[in-house]
Amino acid sequence: MGVGERRIEIATKLFVGWSSGDPDGPREHMTPDAVLFDIVSGRFEGWPAIRAFFATGLAKWDDLVLAPDEFWVNDDGLALHYEMSATVKDPTIYGPEHVGKVWRVEVMSILRFRGDQICYEADFHERSGRAKSLGLSH
Repeated sequence: MGVGERRIEIATKLFVGWSSGDPDGPREHMTPDAVLFDIVSGRFEGWPAIRAFFATGLAKWDDLVLAPDEFWVNDDGLALHYEMSATVKDPTIYGPEHVGKVWRVEVMSILRFRGDQICYEADFHERSGRAKSLGLSH
């Protein structure tokens, strides 16, 4: 298996972790000092900060799914496209009429590797993407 194929395999496992509902799900695929940069939510340095951010998200979106469908590999790591989705369960977020509906957002990410672990992840998506996918304008 070549380096590119191995990185795609690791990235796929990372995203299974992000989709597991377990705040520790991605841990084994990231270095302890990893950095997660989310264009909407900010920069999180080190696994404890990343885990805290992820756990907060799971409290709202316990069925969160990050489903990658395309990968582009280079010498430093890879880029990927995925769809992020979850079910609205809290009526105070988008209104009671949206409870039970699934929002979907397209995301592009960059992953950098140190050995067989991710040391940097940057996620790029639209801040209003969730609301727009539900037919809301904000």
